[in-house]
Amino acid sequence: MAGFNAIPAASGGGGGIPSMNFIGSIFLSTFSRSWAQGGTSGNYAIYSANQENGYAYFVGSGATTGIPLNKMGAVSHAFTSVNIIGVGGDLVSLYKVKTKDTTAFAQGNADFPYSSLVTGATATLTTTQSYSVPSNGLSLVNVLLVGGGGSAGAGHGGAHGGGGGGGGGNVVKLTGIQPPVPIQVTIGAGGPNSGSNNIGSNGGTTLFGNFYALGGGYGGAWNNNPGGNGGNGGGAGNPGGQVSGGQGSVQSASSGLGTAGLLPPAFYGGFAGGGTISSSTGTNRRGGGGGGAGAAGTPGGDGSGGNGGPGVYTDLSGSSVMYGPGGYGVAPNDSAGSGWSGSPYGAGGQNTINGHSNSSGQIGAAGRDGVVIVRYYTT
Repeated sequence: MAGFNAIPAASGGGGGIPSMNFIGSIFLSTFSRSWAQGGTSGNYAIYSANQENGYAYFVGSGATTGIPLNKMGAVSHAFTSVNIIGVGGDLVSLYKVKTKDTTAFAQGNADFPYSSLVTGATATLTTTQSYSVPSNGLSLVNVLLVGGGGSAGAGHGGAHGGGGGGGGGNVVKLTGIQPPVPIQVTIGAGGPNSGSNNIGSNGGTTLFGNFYALGGGYGGAWNNNPGGNGGNGGGAGNPGGQVSGGQGSVQSASSGLGTAGLLPPAFYGGFAGGGTISSSTGTNRRGGGGGGAGAAGTPGGDGSGGNGGPGVYTDLSGSSVMYGPGGYGVAPNDSAGSGWSGSPYGAGGQNTINGHSNSSGQIGAAGRDGVVIVRYYTT
């Protein structure tokens, strides 16, 4: 089947009504359909024969534009499909629009409400709350959930061992869901600082209604402690022996992902934390790195390894941001692996401060809190 741009737009100029080229129609045998045709950027109009309320989402690589049925919108990105939510029995038609040059009215377009564009907006939720999409927002939204990061385990100074990095939180992305109003949001807290000689703590679970993203596992302490299991496993502490990192948990439809939405939910995470190797000696006993939402942590060894697994990048907030990286492991002489920088949401704890055996300064750093980001559209 030809794409949406198979029929060229008619030329025109001056003013008046834009030229509209008919592309095709689909019958909504159910309330939702995915129309698998692609097109380039441009202006599109999509109409409901029944004059019912509904929404159309033009889905492209890394970008989605929502347009109400019976309105025209400018789609500035290429797309591969159009996902439609409407009323069963409706006939929905798509047109490519050739706009004409005009002079804008001084008073704006208040008298022409059906020519307004749909505008994307973002709500970044960092506290537990009851949330509602704004009254002028479309009912379909895209949502990103990030679990809290686990905290690192405590290391120890001198020739003792290094602490493991905390695991990053899992990341769940929902596309085109219709949440109830209001909906309960719970933000998973990062695991708190671990005290002297102690293992870390798991990060909390982040929820958006019944959808959730698991928090990361804790980092092991220097004195022979494996990493904790979680959304992504924590790194092992390194006593100079072989210790395992924590295991990650892969979420499914029955464990937090659900099945609702225009597209299937996307899941990132489930990676293990790095363990340690038995040959590690002296001040080079570095703890294992925590698993991240993008990859596993690496083992802590004799002066190498202990890197935190990377998180995943998404631009749902409007700019590309990394979420859910694992924290790096640390050696008793304060050297460390590599990990995240800045303040990413859902990050595992790192930057362990190591004191000597008679010091109270050795702690495992806290993980970072999770987040819920809601992308909605207003008219």
